[in-house]
Amino acid sequence: MRTVSLAILAGICCFMQTLPVSAQDKIEIRPDHHVGQATLPCTILNFTHSEIKVKLLPSGTVRTYPSSQIIKVHTPQTEHYQQGLKELKASQFSKAIESFSEALNIENRSWVRREILALMTKAALSQGDLLKAALRFQMMVENEPDSRHFELIPLDWTIRESISPVRNSAHRWLKMKDEVKQLMGASILLTTPDYRAQAEAALRSLATSPNINVQQLARTQLWRIRLRAGDLNHLELQRWERNLNQVPKHLKAGPYYLLGTGYALLERHDQATASFLWAPLAYDSNPQLSAMANLKAADSLLALGQTANALRLYQETVVRYPHSTSRQIAQQMMDQLQKRNDIDPKPATQPN
Repeated sequence: MRTVSLAILAGICCFMQTLPVSAQDKIEIRPDHHVGQATLPCTILNFTHSEIKVKLLPSGTVRTYPSSQIIKVHTPQTEHYQQGLKELKASQFSKAIESFSEALNIENRSWVRREILALMTKAALSQGDLLKAALRFQMMVENEPDSRHFELIPLDWTIRESISPVRNSAHRWLKMKDEVKQLMGASILLTTPDYRAQAEAALRSLATSPNINVQQLARTQLWRIRLRAGDLNHLELQRWERNLNQVPKHLKAGPYYLLGTGYALLERHDQATASFLWAPLAYDSNPQLSAMANLKAADSLLALGQTANALRLYQETVVRYPHSTSRQIAQQMMDQLQKRNDIDPKPATQPN
């Protein structure tokens, strides 16, 4: 299961690979409370988180449809865009970013430019390049603050103390009036000793933002402070779980990761496993975060004595997220478990 916005983006991308540049826009819609769907030839004027605006053909009538009714979008694209899609699928992230940059230079449609920037952000996240991902994300949300791809925002969801390589940029963002930049800066600096207090103050302010995406992400980012302190109890984690109902569905990956971290700290490893697995199974927009969650779920299964299941998850982390920072740890755990228990499970296959 994936988010609606990424599912639509995937639909766009799939069609772009075979669609001639001279082809016409089309949208596939399923009106609310209706059975079946319709394909409408049109010119897409704009496509946002909440709606799509089109000029229907051949009548020329301008109509607006809720994004919730959109099943798939068909639109022509350039050779550079198509090349970038192929390279992204092949995990050639640097080449994909170069191709998408070329596509961006010649693309005039604002909504398509945002789609390209979303793909560039995803490629940078796959590389673990927070700075590049942040810069592309900032460009994407400039004209659409409530972006359809807000789940790609590069935030830190770990609780370890670190000196981030993008610390200087994050410090600049923290001083800006732009809430998205403040959120990214505060997230990156929250576990950095020199800026921790300033980052926490910014998050507490952003937690009252009228932008629901910024508000809920800031509120859940503050959970990292409680996790670092280690002064948690089961009732507090149950409250976090209830608060997750307020978080927009496409933004739940990071909060679920923190919830799993909390349950693991309390040695409630069955609940920790279930929480961690939400990211790789349902909200897999950030490959690095999903890989960490998969790895932590395997650790919790191991703590429960479910060695064979843990081994399968370690193996899945290696195969499914080969470019993640978690891969090496997962491989080491696999080697240790196989040597210790002489377990030889069926090899995982590379996902399609």
